Amino acid sequence: MSSQARSRSKPGGGKAGGKRGEDDLWPENEAAQPKGKILIGALLALLLLVGGVVWFFVQKGGDELEVPPGSHLPDVYVPQSASPESTALSQRASDIRAFTEGEVFGDFKEVAYRDYTFTLVKSEISTDCVRAAWGDLVLQTLRRGECSQVARGAYLSKDKKHAGVFTAINMVDAKSAQQVLNSLDPALKGGFIRPPEFPGVKDFGSGFTAAYSQAIGHYVIMSWVGRAGGEQPRAMNELIDGSLAVQKPEEFAWGRLVQLEPRR
Repeated sequence: MSSQARSRSKPGGGKAGGKRGEDDLWPENEAAQPKGKILIGALLALLLLVGGVVWFFVQKGGDELEVPPGSHLPDVYVPQSASPESTALSQRASDIRAFTEGEVFGDFKEVAYRDYTFTLVKSEISTDCVRAAWGDLVLQTLRRGECSQVARGAYLSKDKKHAGVFTAINMVDAKSAQQVLNSLDPALKGGFIRPPEFPGVKDFGSGFTAAYSQAIGHYVIMSWVGRAGGEQPRAMNELIDGSLAVQKPEEFAWGRLVQLEPRR
């Protein structure tokens, strides 16, 4: 499956800063309907025309949320529910092999999309999901969904002007993966993923950044990007294109799906 096509649908919950109940975060029935992938050209046109609808511009931090040092919320967060294509990967019970650093990042030491080329400068995989995140809501959601692994990779662009973080989270099932997508919404001020140590970038996330997340079966995938110096981009497609490069390691999840398909 190509990572050059991604549907970035409107996050659930309406306006930025809207309050959600517990049922929206841990629903008995799936609240979000899966969206199919669409061509990137059409996606960019949609984002540029109705950006105010599909992007969440939120205030960082807040009196009700204590943000740990070195941790930040993105200014833009766009989640996407799992597509029907990944149904066979919905249960970790059918995909029990833990992912490895070589599987996730081995073929993606360098990633590119359009004018953006990034090099992997730091990567790690941890079974301590709590260490890889912060915030009561996010940590509680990871625990409830029996998170077993978090992979994080730090990418720096060839010209040193942009930085990005790739994250993959191994949850027990697709429902739990969707709940993680919900809990990461900065409008809820419930926490976020901690970026890994980032050689060449000071305090990643402290400037203007955008995060794009999706569920692929029981995996949560996220690319989080911004200018290395923290400046606001000239246009949002600068971060969209950068994120499509940084998200390339997601191919490991589609590879897992291909391995399962003969059993369907």
